[in-house]
Amino acid sequence: MAGNSKPAIVKSASRTLDIIEFIVNSSKPPTFTTIQEFLDIPKSSLSYLLQELTNRDYIHFDPDTRVYYPGAKLIKISASCINNTNLSREIWLGIKRLSDELGETTQAGLLEGRFVVYIAKCQGRKDISVTTVGFKIPAHATALGKMMLSSLSEDELKARFNNVELERYTENTIVSYEKLLSELKQIAKQGYAIDNQEIIPGGICVAAPILDKSNKVVAAMSVTVPAIRVTDEFLQELIDKVRAAALNVSLRLGKI
Repeated sequence: MAGNSKPAIVKSASRTLDIIEFIVNSSKPPTFTTIQEFLDIPKSSLSYLLQELTNRDYIHFDPDTRVYYPGAKLIKISASCINNTNLSREIWLGIKRLSDELGETTQAGLLEGRFVVYIAKCQGRKDISVTTVGFKIPAHATALGKMMLSSLSEDELKARFNNVELERYTENTIVSYEKLLSELKQIAKQGYAIDNQEIIPGGICVAAPILDKSNKVVAAMSVTVPAIRVTDEFLQELIDKVRAAALNVSLRLGKI
């Protein structure tokens, strides 16, 4: 009995890993049909495995767009593995130096589907704190999220936001896909993103991209400050310092 069951167990495990790898490596979030056709897994088996992976939060299914993304648990596992690597160390040192320099709260995040997952945070000496490590926030309403979304192609963006209603959090939140797309194009050109009280009233956030060796956006870092303290001059200082800090992290990652 044990000998007969082993091949089935191995086959199921192999299919599960194939599914995870395919979803993680896809250029845009795949549908059930795309996964089934590429991996050639029987529909009933694929349905069961996808449901199990979704239930355990390894993948995320978006009911609006009918596509699959890497789930929160994969992100957390990745972050846990990264915690002992140079990547994590450089990101942490980058936001720590920036926080020490400005006295403000800094953070870093990864993109998960239409959301930002915060992977690191350094509390500043001054008076604002809006995130927690592991916290997930809609990307369209945050500087970190918009920064990372700006690196995606229009096809990838459509796959993530097709038929999705953008939730409003404040009167400044972008709730039009066309306006979001226009802003993302501008962000890609200028190399930084700003959240002007779009997720919480009274908070302004500036973000810049973190690039890997292949010049791909793998994360983003940001600084958050109370809007009441932000002048045009201070905003420009924040932009310059966040971009410089992110560039420094990216350059150091390129040497790893």
